[in-house]
Amino acid sequence: MTGQQSTRALWALLFGNLLIGTGVLLPAGLLAVMMADLGVGAGRAGLMITVGGLVVGFGAPLLAGLTSQVDRRVLLTLALGLYVVGHVGAAFTSDFGLLLAFRALTVVGAAIFTPQAAATVGLLVPADRRGGAIAFIFIGWSLASVLGIPLGALAGEAVGWRATFLVMAALSALGVVVVWRVVPGGLRVQALALGSWVRVLTDVRLLCVLGVTLFSMSGQFTLFTYVAPILTRAYGLGADVVGLTFLASGAAGVAGNFAAARLAGRFGVERSILLALICVFAGLLVIWAGWGSYAAFLGGVCLWGLGGFAANSLQQSRLVSIAPALASATVALNTSVVYLGQSLGSATGGHLIVAGPGARMALAGAGFAALAAALSVLAQWGGRRG
Repeated sequence: MTGQQSTRALWALLFGNLLIGTGVLLPAGLLAVMMADLGVGAGRAGLMITVGGLVVGFGAPLLAGLTSQVDRRVLLTLALGLYVVGHVGAAFTSDFGLLLAFRALTVVGAAIFTPQAAATVGLLVPADRRGGAIAFIFIGWSLASVLGIPLGALAGEAVGWRATFLVMAALSALGVVVVWRVVPGGLRVQALALGSWVRVLTDVRLLCVLGVTLFSMSGQFTLFTYVAPILTRAYGLGADVVGLTFLASGAAGVAGNFAAARLAGRFGVERSILLALICVFAGLLVIWAGWGSYAAFLGGVCLWGLGGFAANSLQQSRLVSIAPALASATVALNTSVVYLGQSLGSATGGHLIVAGPGARMALAGAGFAALAAALSVLAQWGGRRG
């Protein structure tokens, strides 16, 4: 394969991750509009995120094993095809139970695409370029946070959530064509050995690090899932402000990623992760303390966005550095734990918002973030003793 062909394939995978990231988080920006149209409360509507997180969290490692011998081009194209079918089906249903079923089908595509796109990179470029190439295709997720989610929130208010889902389906169909035409055929990965999974799941330090990811994501999604109904109901603001809030969060996240890359080289990965988690904790506390003030809400969202994105990126590096031989297993599990954390946070926020949006949601999120920071310190201490 020529360098030009591999570069084109990497761009196709980046575009695919942009679609996957936008589709995973899209309901958060549309939640208020969907609640009004479907006649459901915020707690029940939040199941759109909870169900998606559970499917990806448990499905990603399972599907990785079941599909290891499938041609990568076929598998990645199929994943985006599920996005097409799922979004179209969801757009034409008025039954919330059926909507959740279509949502589950849709995010199976996410459970396949993101981890398998990263695995495919290892087959496209030499070993000395893999780290940078994987980071490159994950720019798609950053772009989803900065552009996809805010634009989705604004589109939902302008044309409705159903039309927004149909646009998402059309873009996913374009992704199917791009991936099929650009990614070369005949690529297959080697399945992970059972022993690798056993070694990870019996290593206390690795489990602590995975716990950091779980509770960090839980803390963020306790509030993130319900930003739209909080701002429209508790703060009395419009969809344009909701979109700008998501835009500010995504921009802060991208800035946090750049800062993390520099800080990790100066202070080390583990200290940088702790600093990022402190930002998440502090941001949620600012929202709690200043509840009712949009300035405090926006400042808190930016502070937690600054740390949240950075913590997740650094966690990948941390896992690889702790056990390089188990990197395939730990990174796959970390991807699953990210989505399980989203589910736990969304479910917690959904329980709390039943009584109405309140500052207790931000406080609960801060509690999860504090637990993540404590586990991070514990893992760091365990590494020093080891």
